[in-house]
Parts: sequence; C-alpha cells; structure tokens
Amino acid sequence: MVIMLDNYKIPDRGHVEFNVSFDIAVTAEEARYKVRWWLRDHVGMLLDADPPMLVIGEKVMWRVPVFVSYPHTGRFSNVGLANVDVMTGEIVDPEGAKKAMEEYYEKELKHRIPPYKTRDQRAESKEAFPMPEPNFVALRDKKT
Repeated sequence: MVIMLDNYKIPDRGHVEFNVSFDIAVTAEEARYKVRWWLRDHVGMLLDADPPMLVIGEKVMWRVPVFVSYPHTGRFSNVGLANVDVMTGEIVDPEGAKKAMEEYYEKELKHRIPPYKTRDQRAESKEAFPMPEPNFVALRDKKT
C-alpha cells in the first residue's frame, strides 16, 4: 500500500516526526470497487480504476487513479483521480472529479487516440497480428 502525506512540510534532511491516528472503515479494494461502478454509471464505460493509495491530509482518503482503455488499443492513458473517504466510502466531490476527467480528456487525449481500424484495414497496412506458428507436431494415424 502506498501512503501519501498531503500538506505536510518535510525537511530535505533531518529528523521527521508526526503523529496521526485514524480508523479505516473502507478497504482499498472496496474503494476501488466503488470508483469502478461510479465511473461506469456516471462518467464512461471505457474507464477503469487502478489500486488506490492512502492519502493523509486534512481528510484521510483513498486516492484512486483512473485510466481509459479502448478495444483497439487496450489501456491508453490515465485520465484523473477519484478520492474516496476512508470512513464513509463516499466519493469526495464526484462532480468535480468527473469534470476534471472530462476536461483532461478533451484537452490532452482526444486528439491522440489512434483511429480504429477494422481487421481488413489492418491486413492491408500489414498491421495485422500474425497467428503464431504452433509449437507442437500434429500426429496422424498412418493409413495402411
């Protein structure tokens, strides 16, 4: 598990000490699951969530990275983050997270998506995925 300290001033060198206590009522996997369904219901079907990191700041929350995948490219790019409260399991500022993802997609990703090509188009341009040669020998009965 990755733990991120947000808004803590830490010196470049020297002794660091801090004391923070909190309860975790929602596991990392539960937070990821919640974000996955929220993405599908409210943002887009091609989005998915990576394992979250625990962020300790004004609030303690799970920060869940979100990425987009396409059928013709697979995983394409990260598009943003969704935060989940560790006590309640609620997504923190869902409308703000959705808006940030949509803006990032429009400004940074939309123009970079490779065009979809059918199997015939890939074959014409020599981009088709060749079938690997089988690594076995087929045995046949001898006819006598």
